[in-house]
Amino acid sequence: MMVCALAGLILANLPETGPGLNALAAWIPLDLPGGLKLSLKDWVQDGLLTIFFLTMGLDLRQEAATGTLRDHRQVLLPMLAALGGVAVPILIYCLFNLGSPAGLRGWAVPTATDVAFSLAALQLLLPKAGPALQAFLMTLAIFDDLIGVLLIALGYSSLGQPGWLLVCLVGLVVWTLLVRATSRSFRLWRPLIPLFLLGALAGGLLAWYGLFKAGIHPVLAGVAMGLLTPVARSNEAGPSGTETAGIEPSHVQTSSPAEQLDRLLTPLSALVVLPVFAFFSLSIPLDQLGPGLLTDGVFWGTTLGLALGKPLGIMTMVILASHLGLRRPAGATTGNMIGLCQLCGIGFTMSFLIANLAFAGSPHLESALLGVLAGSVLSVLIVAVGTIPGRLRSARHT
Repeated sequence: MMVCALAGLILANLPETGPGLNALAAWIPLDLPGGLKLSLKDWVQDGLLTIFFLTMGLDLRQEAATGTLRDHRQVLLPMLAALGGVAVPILIYCLFNLGSPAGLRGWAVPTATDVAFSLAALQLLLPKAGPALQAFLMTLAIFDDLIGVLLIALGYSSLGQPGWLLVCLVGLVVWTLLVRATSRSFRLWRPLIPLFLLGALAGGLLAWYGLFKAGIHPVLAGVAMGLLTPVARSNEAGPSGTETAGIEPSHVQTSSPAEQLDRLLTPLSALVVLPVFAFFSLSIPLDQLGPGLLTDGVFWGTTLGLALGKPLGIMTMVILASHLGLRRPAGATTGNMIGLCQLCGIGFTMSFLIANLAFAGSPHLESALLGVLAGSVLSVLIVAVGTIPGRLRSARHT
């Protein structure tokens, strides 16, 4: 995703490729009825990105049913930390943009943590961080994503035609009923499963279109679909006379619809959707920014909101929660916790999306996107530089 983002930034600023890339982003591949005359970049942002939000909803659903979110005692600390990691970046961003009403519209841009990047950086830069710290980071990122979804729904959506919400509701009902039908164990239904899946897909598209027409960002339909997908495993009747060790001869347990869908969509989301989204998001010309970027409140509010506000807000809440009796993750040292909080300043997917929603058609968009990139890179560099003394000591001992 980072490689594609940098590639988009470079190609958009080369005289040989910049005009062609801009034309590609503005190209309208389909002229569909119903107001769906969208450019290729809009289709990526509003349509293709729905797959990522669907996988997010599936992950949330599974974590709530079988993962870390089941134990309420373990989720309170990362939930509070996530709230602190959202509040402080907003405060820092607003301080840099108090005199600019247009700039203040991006208040939510530096609030997101990209769990894939932050977890990979944690394992690479802090290899001694144990499973408890990794679980803490993942749980924190889950709440961070939930807050991001709420911010998009409440802060960057305008309910222009509320009647279309009924269409969205009908689509979600169709999706829920037909996806649940595929998990039933009745053999009689097996020939109908492809029809159920096609019907569920049609329901999902209807829900997406309903949100689109209502004025709410349609990718949120993906989250709703994921949360409505069942996670309970089913017992399918096996062939008569077959026996498997530890399994009843007449029943074989199959994975849940949520697990099956997640396995199908996660590679597509990670290897196609997010890189393409990052490529088009950062395909921005820099010729109009120049030295003015050094005094741009949107750029610095975003950069420091991520690189300073996220770790400061999270660590502050962790310290306060510790005084209230909440325990830190097992094996967590002060150094590891500081490093983990700093890596939460890596924000890509959600931050890119919020920036596009906040500043669509505005000259502030380029500043916000570059601020996301700068804040994320700075967060990684701070941790990387901070681990150098420890690595040198280890090298001397060996």
